Amino acid sequence: DAGLCHKIGTYCSSSFLGICMTKRDVYCCFLSKLTRILQEQGRPQLKAFNGNLWGSPKKPMCRGFTPEEFQALDFSKMDLSEYYADIEARAQSDIQIDMKERVNAYLKAVGE
Repeated sequence: DAGLCHKIGTYCSSSFLGICMTKRDVYCCFLSKLTRILQEQGRPQLKAFNGNLWGSPKKPMCRGFTPEEFQALDFSKMDLSEYYADIEARAQSDIQIDMKERVNAYLKAVGE
């Protein structure tokens, strides 16, 4: 829900008489939304992934970039609007909280 994970797929984790009893969703999860976005948009740019960007649900490939791979990324080809929207929303919230605290402090000072 926090936007930290990329879904790899689903596989049958247990079956009985050829009938799937339990399915599992498999994700690669990262420490931040920005990291996930960079992974999703950077992997297709790199030859090291050879079209196998995430592996398979039974054998996911969730590794990060090597320093050399990170240097090879073309950030001008990446759409970071999802990340920018989070920054904007966070900034608006911080401004509202700051203004409320300032108004309350002023009212308290005037009331004394």
